[in-house]
Amino acid sequence: MARSIKVADDLYQELGRFGNRDESWNDVLARVLAHVNENAALEDRDNRVTTHNSQAAEAEDSALSHLPDGTVVRHRYQRGDYSGEMVEATVQGGRLSVEGDTQETRSPTGAARVADKQLREDDARGEGYNGWTWWEYETEDGDWEPINELTEG
Repeated sequence: MARSIKVADDLYQELGRFGNRDESWNDVLARVLAHVNENAALEDRDNRVTTHNSQAAEAEDSALSHLPDGTVVRHRYQRGDYSGEMVEATVQGGRLSVEGDTQETRSPTGAARVADKQLREDDARGEGYNGWTWWEYETEDGDWEPINELTEG
């Protein structure tokens, strides 16, 4: 099933300038995106100051806030070419920090996407991550559990 997005009327009309009557909106968007300078767009995104202030509130309410700042979480690849490889992130204020990331902290899912891309580069899948089951933390017993277990305790 195709996903849908809502766009403002003025953006809808602007995008319409790039399409023909017999084309789908997917074709129109694909054409426009094919001409975007991807690196410039990503740099602009990463350097943008957000006006959405719920990140701090979300971090305070996050199950990760049960772990002290500095706690290392990991993901160990189980199969394929990267089996046995591991990536790590650090808990910081109820969010995750990935070394070498341009953004200071991220949600578990955002951190998973970044860490996977850093390790696997073009082999990374790009979307479909569930950071709550992807990352693990070390329990007091020395076992490693998915961070979603923090919400169940």
